Amino acid sequence: MIIPVHPINPQRRVLEETAAELMRGGIYILPTDTVYAFAAAMDQKKAIERIYFIKKMSEHKVISVFCHDISAASKYICMDNNSIFRWMKSHLPGPYTLVFKASKNLPNYAVTKQKTVGIRIVTNPVINGLLEIMKVPIVGTSAYNSEESLTYPEDLERLYGKQLTGILDTGPVENIFSTVIDLSNRHPNVIRQGIGETFDLPE
Repeated sequence: MIIPVHPINPQRRVLEETAAELMRGGIYILPTDTVYAFAAAMDQKKAIERIYFIKKMSEHKVISVFCHDISAASKYICMDNNSIFRWMKSHLPGPYTLVFKASKNLPNYAVTKQKTVGIRIVTNPVINGLLEIMKVPIVGTSAYNSEESLTYPEDLERLYGKQLTGILDTGPVENIFSTVIDLSNRHPNVIRQGIGETFDLPE
């Protein structure tokens, strides 16, 4: 089911209904600051496992936890590098997926076999509106199919609609991706260069 939503000022009613469904175990495709993404509530194990199944993802693949800000994200990651913290403050929210060692506050089904997790803090009003309503973060991964460009919600519904609770439609998106940076070790490692700049990463 495609649900139209305003991209700048999302309707409160739509956000509340979507948040309620997510907290009951629903699976949505949501707009982000880059591509559309599969999404579930972090405390809904079956929904997260279902996303792995729908996307045919390896258990080694990092799934992202969308957080409202750095303070909220700090509960779920292990970080003791002040330089990284300062870099995050100057670059987030933004188009980055930052991979950290996961803290014990995250359930096992939301982390990789390597005990890592991706953190996303984005500018998208739909994601942030849902996070303000929900009591837990949103867990997600890009709704990307390597065989065809999925820039329109109608294409996403055609491929995945029967397996979803709904798709929040803010219009077509470009095939642009977040920059993925592994911060789980001593030195930052750029796994995927997306639209987020990395020239000033701390050593």
